[in-house]
Amino acid sequence: MRIYKAKAPMRIGFFGGGTDVSPYAEQHGGKVLNCTIDKYVRCMLRTNEEPGVTIRSLDLEEISRKIVGRWEGRLDLPQAVLDAIPTAQGVEVTMFSDVPPGSGLGSSSALVVSMLKLIGKAYDMTLDAHSLAEMAFQIERVDIGIPGGRQDQYAAAFGGMCVYHFGGTQVIVEPVLSDPTALLELESCLLLGYIGDRQFLTHHLVEDQVRRLVEGDTLRYHDETKAFVDESVKLLRALKIDEFGRLLHEAWEVKKAFSPYIAPPVVDEIYALARKHGAWGGKITGAGGGGFMVIACPFDRRLKLERVLSEAGMQIRNFSFTTQGVHAWNVDVESEGPAIS
Repeated sequence: MRIYKAKAPMRIGFFGGGTDVSPYAEQHGGKVLNCTIDKYVRCMLRTNEEPGVTIRSLDLEEISRKIVGRWEGRLDLPQAVLDAIPTAQGVEVTMFSDVPPGSGLGSSSALVVSMLKLIGKAYDMTLDAHSLAEMAFQIERVDIGIPGGRQDQYAAAFGGMCVYHFGGTQVIVEPVLSDPTALLELESCLLLGYIGDRQFLTHHLVEDQVRRLVEGDTLRYHDETKAFVDESVKLLRALKIDEFGRLLHEAWEVKKAFSPYIAPPVVDEIYALARKHGAWGGKITGAGGGGFMVIACPFDRRLKLERVLSEAGMQIRNFSFTTQGVHAWNVDVESEGPAIS
């Protein structure tokens, strides 16, 4: 029996987050800097003897089945992927994520991109990275109606440290580093920690940000947020990681002006504690409200900060940056040596 597998990386968003969301991206042009990390959504497809199509989410401990055109179960997002690209009957798709859902690392988009790549591999469909990202955007933002932008889908598809330009006829993907030294140095000065479930549901938070933008209250903050992207790239290329970290602090102060729901008290308390113990800066990795925070600090203060923040309730997660996006492969259960694409 042949088994197909895929994995798509999640990302840390550094600068420009929110400018990839409509209507700002279309009206003013969005720009985002993010980098993928070694936290993945992983999927597997194989045939089974069950009728219809079965979806198993191992981390959510949920099962959904589609028999005679009707879904049973609550796995709405993977159901939407399989509705968009129907598969043969008698198929089982299994999945799990390395981090909790709604963590702010782009796990929902990584799931969709991973499933699309998986199905493409299993059914000999040619899907380039741009096509994968746009199909994932359509499913997640339009078909399901989950508010948000485009950066997560593109990060999962392309991978690496990139600037993504939104608003034109096609998204422009700009890799920003040719020398790995800057990425390694930045990684050595970053902490990533989970501070718990978001205090304000993501779709309400994004809707509140969009409403304030449309009403004209936060347009200048979006413009400032976008301007940080070019400055941060210059600092990265010059290996000025301490200044990059301090710029994170400036950008975080601006981002909080998007909506009062972005930084609930637990976020402000953790961040203030990090700054008190020597952090240059930091931010929530997603739209806000909770999830993961990234903290930039001097290398020689990193372990002390880990201890202090752990004692305050942050769950520190080790990570590394990655330079590649989604992957899919297949393997026969009787053979070795899977072919990767």
